[in-house]
Amino acid sequence: MSSVERRCIGCQQNEEAVRLEHCVACGRDFCADCAYRAAGRRYCSAQCARNFFYGDDDDDDENDAAAD
Repeated sequence: MSSVERRCIGCQQNEEAVRLEHCVACGRDFCADCAYRAAGRRYCSAQCARNFFYGDDDDDDENDAAAD
């Protein structure tokens, strides 16, 4: 088991104080109060919600450059 204490990326509370969830897009931990809600799911941020549905813009730029 890891000795690193899990904390919410927003409010920094540990898992003993609040229930933490993993972001499905990036894997970071967040609590219900700091969650960003989109399309019936919870994410750690609006950016992760966009990336989950539309992909990461940086990946698209790399693929475009490779095609040139």
